[in-house]
Amino acid sequence: MNESTTVLARPFFRRWMLGLIPLGVALAVWMVAPAVADIPPFMFPTMASVLKSTGKHLADGSLVFNVASSLGRLAIGFVIGNTIAIPLGIAIATNTKIADVFQPVLTFMQSIAGIAWVPLAIIWFGIGDGAVIFVIANTIFFSNIYNTVLGVRSIPPVLFKAARSHGASEKQILFDLVIPGALTQILVGMRTSMAFGWRALVGGEMLAGTSGIGYITIEAVQWYQTEIILRGMIIIGVLWLVMDRLIFRVLEDRTVQRWGMIQN
Repeated sequence: MNESTTVLARPFFRRWMLGLIPLGVALAVWMVAPAVADIPPFMFPTMASVLKSTGKHLADGSLVFNVASSLGRLAIGFVIGNTIAIPLGIAIATNTKIADVFQPVLTFMQSIAGIAWVPLAIIWFGIGDGAVIFVIANTIFFSNIYNTVLGVRSIPPVLFKAARSHGASEKQILFDLVIPGALTQILVGMRTSMAFGWRALVGGEMLAGTSGIGYITIEAVQWYQTEIILRGMIIIGVLWLVMDRLIFRVLEDRTVQRWGMIQN
């Protein structure tokens, strides 16, 4: 077994078990705290009330519908944001004229938080999917474009000179040097952008949504349904943990293994 295989085959079970220890402590505190501290249910619901509410909304299909709605918007925003960010980031990193045109405005626009676009998004797209997806795509775009630029610019210039001196075309340089050389950093950017996009999704749904996890969570506030609020927070955390560990981390590890970029 070579070094790369050894690094990527670290005890998966042991890492998960260690990660579950804080979760177990938090669940134990949750079970005991409401009774011991005599906290009113409307301020901090019991685990039993959250499970009961979850079962009820699973049975009527509303919870599945809202989770699916959120994940669908996130997927659309993720694709739109990265479809624009990655090619533009590569163009900026490899062409000084394009960089001179776009970098000043991108630097200015990046300072504006994704959620700050919600009022304009509502005016442009109205309440609903359009506004929420716009906010997600906007957040993901600005989160990943600079990772893409950084990834391309981290490729040693001597490699470009060597490729051109051997007669490589621009297309060959792009697909055989630029994309493989920047891929790990691009994937890091995609992972980070998804995290920011997930937050933008929840915030966007709270302010401009008509369904989804964020929407049902903020809607529960007016009725003091803290069991729904807490359940929404748990679902948000669990879904991101699953996406991060089972999709992005695996994808990064396989990319590192494929291109032999193992670091001690």
